[in-house]
Amino acid sequence: MTPYRTAVMALLLALGGSALADKPDVFRNETAGFQVVKPAGWTYATAAQNLENLKAIKLSDAEFQAAMQKYATAPLVVMTKFKEPYADVNPSFKVTLKPYGPMKGLSPVQLISLVIPQFQKAFRDFELVQPPVEVEVAGIKSSYARMNYTMDTQTGEKFSLTSELWIVPRGDYFFMLGAGTRRDERNAKRGEIAEILKTVRVEL
Repeated sequence: MTPYRTAVMALLLALGGSALADKPDVFRNETAGFQVVKPAGWTYATAAQNLENLKAIKLSDAEFQAAMQKYATAPLVVMTKFKEPYADVNPSFKVTLKPYGPMKGLSPVQLISLVIPQFQKAFRDFELVQPPVEVEVAGIKSSYARMNYTMDTQTGEKFSLTSELWIVPRGDYFFMLGAGTRRDERNAKRGEIAEILKTVRVEL
């Protein structure tokens, strides 16, 4: 596997992780210069819970399935609407800080454009609902994309998901924000994710 493809896989795998908070509803990482507010009623997930969720996913791409176990890294924070374990799709919002590495020089839109094909290979019934587009997050020129797909589990269950991704640059690093919800929004509206996004603060 080339270093460039490894970097792209690591980018996609940044959607797992752990969380710590210095206040009940506010996550802040002084070193990364990042802050986000957890909605009332939501909960912080642990690294162990996230790892179990990753292991439960069955991907269409065998190479990526193996890479998921090898390259998955912990993000700054992951919050879910319901406490784990949860039998359905647990609405989530996750934040990871990643170095550009071999992707240095690419714009936020170009970075997300690299991730999209990996999603398409890994999941069934893939549909790109919102192609990569430039947006602002915390006043910073960033990028956004949204996609639908079917997620299979190791136990044979199938879930229809919507994933939303944001890339927010910060010097030689960038934040990757990822959100997952049921496609039919039965247990969470995507407006709830939008409200979380509004609370993001980044110190450059």
